[in-house]
Amino acid sequence: MLDLYSYDLDRICNNAKRIMFWNKKKKRIEKIELIENGFQVNYDEETSQFQWSEIEKLTGFKIDRLTTDDICLKIESNNKISYATEEFDGWRIFINKMLTEFPEIDKNWEEIIAKPAFERNETELYDRNKNVG
Repeated sequence: MLDLYSYDLDRICNNAKRIMFWNKKKKRIEKIELIENGFQVNYDEETSQFQWSEIEKLTGFKIDRLTTDDICLKIESNNKISYATEEFDGWRIFINKMLTEFPEIDKNWEEIIAKPAFERNETELYDRNKNVG
């Protein structure tokens, strides 16, 4: 009976070690970077490229992460949709360029979306169809 107990304890400890140490998830790649005439969003090894001229719609919103909020951007063109957050590498450089490319976007959009806390506050920042003419 002692052997069976030792076997079970050993098995439980080995499973716990595997869960804690060997099954670590690799870090996701979350990056947005400028390229010639546009930008690319790299999320978890999937890359979407956009030209500034093909952007149809930009929507800002916030995601509740329990203790903090995450400012996000939904990027739409005719044939693709991508998302980026303030946690992405290159966010600030991208946002500064985006505000240059689309001067009609309120420069304080992140601050506007930030309040009140823990609410989605979805806001259309740019819509090509509404911003024409």
